Parts: sequence; C-alpha cells; structure tokens
Amino acid sequence: MLQLVDLRTKMIKNWTKIRRYIGAVCAAALLSSCSQGASVDERVADARKRNDGPAIWKITDPDSTLYLFGTVHLLPDGVDWQRNDMRAAFDEVGTVYFETPDDAKANLEATMLQQQYGLYDSGEYLTDYLDNSALNALTAAIHNVKLRPEVIASFKPWLAADILSLAAAEEAGFKAENSADTVLRARAEDDGKVIKYLDDMRTYIEAVALQPDFVQIEALEGTIRDFNNIGNDIKTVNNAWIVGNTDMLDAKLISVVREKSPEMYKVLFANRNAKWARTLDQFMMGDSNAMAVVGIGHLLGDDGLPIQFRELGYDVERVRRFDLPNK
Repeated sequence: MLQLVDLRTKMIKNWTKIRRYIGAVCAAALLSSCSQGASVDERVADARKRNDGPAIWKITDPDSTLYLFGTVHLLPDGVDWQRNDMRAAFDEVGTVYFETPDDAKANLEATMLQQQYGLYDSGEYLTDYLDNSALNALTAAIHNVKLRPEVIASFKPWLAADILSLAAAEEAGFKAENSADTVLRARAEDDGKVIKYLDDMRTYIEAVALQPDFVQIEALEGTIRDFNNIGNDIKTVNNAWIVGNTDMLDAKLISVVREKSPEMYKVLFANRNAKWARTLDQFMMGDSNAMAVVGIGHLLGDDGLPIQFRELGYDVERVRRFDLPNK
C-alpha cells in the first residue's frame, strides 16, 4: 500500500511540471522575404507572408502599452520559435505577466490541491464510472504509455484525463521545459523585469476539479477515445501556432473545446479571460508598458483578450513588424 501511495504521489508531482497543457507544440516556419523592387502593395503582401511568428497583439491607450503574446506550453527539442517582433516587444516592457506562478511554493500547493481534489478516498474507483467500451480504451491507453492501472484507478476523471494526455504528449516528445512560457520567464528574471501573475494554482485547479462528475467523465472519455491522435493533434495545433495562423488555431483549438465541452470552455477560457482582462485593465490605468504571456487559446475567439480589450475601448492591433527581418 505504501508503494502505491508513493507512486501515485510521484505521478501527481510529474503532472505539476506540465499542468498548463492545452494542446501544444511542434513547428516548421515558412519564411518569405520582401522584394525591394515591388510595389507598395506587393511589399506589404510579401511582408505579411514573411511575418510568420507566433501571434502578438498590441493594446494601447494614450500613455500605456500592453502586448499579448500567445504561447503553447509543450514543445519538442530544437524548435526555433523566437522572432524579432517578440524580442522587440519584450525589450520594450518593464512588467511581464504570466498565467500562474511556477516556483517551488506553487508546485507544492498544486500537489496538495491535486491530492485533495483528484483522488478517491472512500473506496471508490475510476473504473466504477466507465462502461466496458471506455474501460477497454482506458486499459489500452494506460498500456501504451506504460502507466500503472492501479494508480490511475485511484484518480478522479479530471486528473486521469490530464495524466493520460500529458503522458501521451511526453511520449510524442513534447516537453514543458521547452515551452515559450518557461523561456520567457527565465529571460524576464535575467533582465530584472517585474513579474506578475494573472491567476493562482487554486483557482486554476478548482476550475476543473469542481466540475460535475458527468463533465469530468465526458472529458476523460474523449481523451481515451482520441488517445492515439493526441500527438498528431498537438503537432497540428503547434504548426499553426508557430506561423501565427490564428484562423486555424481558432478552428482546431478553441472551437473544438467549446463544442466538445461548453462547461470546460467556460471555466478554462471565458471566465479566466474575463478575470484577466480586469486585472490588465487596471494595469493600463497607469503609464507603464507590459507584456502578458499566456496560452494562445486565451487570445482567440469572441471571448479572447484582444476582443475584450477592444470592447473596453482600447486600440487593439495585431503586431506585424514590417520594418525588421522577423527571424
């Protein structure tokens, strides 16, 4: 029994390293240079083709600027995602906002909350809530990523779904330590920028963990049903991310989440976006510049932060630095 508890705790701790998974990253950039002899319209068209980095928005009022940089939270080794438009915007700001803290204290809190909300403790098991078809699919998924069935059986559906998704992502070569968030957090620390957070671990975890059982089970069943496609799905989303193809990201990421689970979409995106917009709106009341580094899903669709800031009366534009080589 002690070994089972230790193994379960280890799996939960591993989950905290990559807890922000939304559906993230692989890439191939498509570069196109501007022609010096072309007309203005042709040069602008060529520049738009060349400006192929991850999407950035610029929010301004008379005395403040806020950049919104969309990220993915898992990347394979060797991906070149950094572009000059992002570097220039990052250098311009004194404050950088991230989604949640990522220090030892935050990770300890996350582990405790996952154990509080993610484990059965009254003789129940995950397998009690699945039909034979789902059980067979779960067994196959567990086997494919070499997890322990008895450990997964003690997880509630929301945590089991996350553990399986992340295990599949890792199996496909996607790593949290390569993420844009991790890289930019380290750079912000090295540059002495002010680092702030839009959320805390409790809010993030409770948003999912306190969903009704039927919502959690639907999410788990979707995960195990599509388990073999998770790696390719991440790659598709992240290929679109690295070239700033927001139309495809909206279709393949946000629209899918909204359609498959309106409840999860509301708590993970719509509600959090509204909260973050209020926080960032308060920052814009001052006269400083900042960047918010958040998952790209939070910047898309009618509930995305760019739309919310436009509705608040700010000037909002997609950043396209035609004046510098974006490489």
